[in-house]
Amino acid sequence: MNFTVTVMLLCPLLLAQAVNSRAGEMEMARTQKAQAPQPDQPTKIERMFFFIEKKVSPRNGGGEGGFRPKVGSLVSGSGLSLGLEYLRRDLAGGRFVFRSAAQASFRTYQKYDLQFSVPRFARNRLFLDLYSVHRNYPGINYYGPGPDSARGSRSNFRLEDTEFVGTLGVRPVSHLHVGATLGYLKNNVGPGTDSRFISSEQVFSAPETPGIDRQADFFRPGAFVQYDYRDNPGGPRSGGNYIVQFTRYEDRTLGLHDFGRLDLEIQQYIPFFNRRRVLALRGKSVLTFPDKDQRVPFYLQPVLGGSDDLRGFRRFRFYDDNLLVVNGEYRWEVFSGMDMALFVDAGKVFRRHAQWNFKDVEGSAGFGFRFNVRNNVFLRLDVGFSHEGFQVGTGFSPVFGGGPVVSKGTQSIF
Repeated sequence: MNFTVTVMLLCPLLLAQAVNSRAGEMEMARTQKAQAPQPDQPTKIERMFFFIEKKVSPRNGGGEGGFRPKVGSLVSGSGLSLGLEYLRRDLAGGRFVFRSAAQASFRTYQKYDLQFSVPRFARNRLFLDLYSVHRNYPGINYYGPGPDSARGSRSNFRLEDTEFVGTLGVRPVSHLHVGATLGYLKNNVGPGTDSRFISSEQVFSAPETPGIDRQADFFRPGAFVQYDYRDNPGGPRSGGNYIVQFTRYEDRTLGLHDFGRLDLEIQQYIPFFNRRRVLALRGKSVLTFPDKDQRVPFYLQPVLGGSDDLRGFRRFRFYDDNLLVVNGEYRWEVFSGMDMALFVDAGKVFRRHAQWNFKDVEGSAGFGFRFNVRNNVFLRLDVGFSHEGFQVGTGFSPVFGGGPVVSKGTQSIF
């Protein structure tokens, strides 16, 4: 009897233990399955964006045999441009990179460039880049010098230049790049061809717009330091990028335009909510240092306005010897492959270094879209508003860029 009672009492306990044990095994199996790495299956939208990015994006090595089309806009006012690019990142087992491109618009804007790079050698400590570019832009906007230039004084000029530049650098520690550059720049400025606006030389004289009548060629040595710890330069969501660069311009033909140029830039990316939302901050300044009795030619002055800095104003809206701009952008993921952004910009150009402050700055605000594949931005659209109206700008890279000025030529905005 005692045995029977004992069995009757233990059976429910044993059954409950068995059920709990089985439930525990099932829960453990579900947990292990959830934690197991799953293959990355892109959505249909992502696959579409990836196809576009592979065929068009200048950062990708896709295409047939290294060739692929280039579609976009060369510069504000150029209209739709088409071209062909040849890019090889796999030369000598990936040790060399070669790129060449030709692009022209229906308004006869043209750009041809050639680049050869050795990204890593000497045990990945050194890097080398050789770059040349020729540009012929027949209708660049010019509103006159200084922050008080009038919106209604819009004119245009032809900019034609050829540049050769070499960069040799070292990576002493992780994320740190230190380099020296050596270049030669040939310039030509002529009458603008946009019949909607007067040609710049008919409105502005050499005393107020140095270099409008005669242009110089420049020998251009320089150096830079960059500390870049962004998680993904193609579409950063965390980290920072800090750049200091000094370039010396030596007038080899006229002896009128010797000066130094200091570029400073700070970028910071602050993620939150599982990195699906990002606060992007950027501060940038360009300061020039003309030699005694020398002037900075207007075609080499810092320029403010457009989709890269003051997004509520037209491209090339403000020219002067110095520049200061800050940007703040809040981005969030709408769905896989597209982010939206709200932004504010503030900046100005100025003549004297004593004006390096935030008095009398111009401001703009707006919203935008960033299309990406695997977190790499390949197309962005911004709509900016200011007291001069609104502007719509496009780009094929992250809004704040990523490298020293030398990486895209002297005047990367052109």
